[in-house]
Amino acid sequence: MIHYEDLDVGDTVELGPTSASADEMIAFAKRYDPQPFHLSDEGAAKTYFGRLAASGWHTAALTMRLMMTGRNEPLASLGSPGFENLRWRKPVYPDDQLTAQVTVASKRLSESRPEMGLVQFEVETRNQDDVVVMSFLSTSMLARREPG
Repeated sequence: MIHYEDLDVGDTVELGPTSASADEMIAFAKRYDPQPFHLSDEGAAKTYFGRLAASGWHTAALTMRLMMTGRNEPLASLGSPGFENLRWRKPVYPDDQLTAQVTVASKRLSESRPEMGLVQFEVETRNQDDVVVMSFLSTSMLARREPG
């Protein structure tokens, strides 16, 4: 397990790749984000996307999976109070190969819960052409190896 004490500001890790097929994108969109450009090439043809594109929420879910399972050891996660500045910068298309660059932006001990620390991660998700498709700042609550 990777605990609060194991991370330093500036640490960066590259995670991935991962991808989603057209069928996976459509299934996700039917359930969670049924906009025409997420459901078919025809629905996307006359839009900004031009063809089937992943829901941004699907891209976020793929990135989250990388953050939780993409390391040799899992993070000692205790959840998250939220994230900031979520930006979907470019479309994600079927079978794009996505990687996540995750950098420790800041960290501090919790004042009210000695068993954890708060770590802010700057996250950039990139496609196979090294184009940033999504970015955000995530705050994670991580268990301390030696609380208090």
